[in-house]
Amino acid sequence: MPVLHGHSYRIEIEVSGPCDPHFGWVMDYGDISRQFDPLYRMLEHQLLEEVEGLHDTSLAGIRAWVLQRFRLDGALRCDIRVSVVGRCAYLPEPVAADQAYGLPPRIRFGFEAAHSLPNVPEMHKCRRMHGHSFTVEVGAKDVMRLGEQLAEVHHALDHTCLNEIEGLSNPTSENVAGWIWNRLAPKTPGLSVVAVAETCTARCMYRGK
Repeated sequence: MPVLHGHSYRIEIEVSGPCDPHFGWVMDYGDISRQFDPLYRMLEHQLLEEVEGLHDTSLAGIRAWVLQRFRLDGALRCDIRVSVVGRCAYLPEPVAADQAYGLPPRIRFGFEAAHSLPNVPEMHKCRRMHGHSFTVEVGAKDVMRLGEQLAEVHHALDHTCLNEIEGLSNPTSENVAGWIWNRLAPKTPGLSVVAVAETCTARCMYRGK
């Protein structure tokens, strides 16, 4: 039975063709971005099953949808690559201490999930159901003994709709970090930080109350 979940996707657009003798390029990168922008807006922070014309939400289906709508003029040709940013598997890895942020050695893993934020304004994009490839880092006194506990956290969060998990009706990154902390703290001596990132540029760190 299908379960609602989410991912962060990467779409790469490759344009090939003759080089313009005056400008010295195949196509202006700015023109590529402007042409793709309407498609980006149709996909970004959306439930893909509700996107017009996107009947197949697999990577191949998304690629075909974009290819059908990304039009090029003249002799230019286009290819599209679509991938999931996350690893779609539980693959914990050690992370060295980061003195700049005062972070101890940590274990990093990812999970894929959907969520919506019910308390933001009605028109906010995060109010819509959407997905991310989340990254989690956990620091503790002996991080190398965290494997079993973190596997349980991953199992509880991965390929889910976070809003449906008890305690995560408002699943911001901050609340997810607190939820993970509360789940780990009783059996994790020296737990010092839980960091949660839902994009490559947005991360929160929870160090307990």
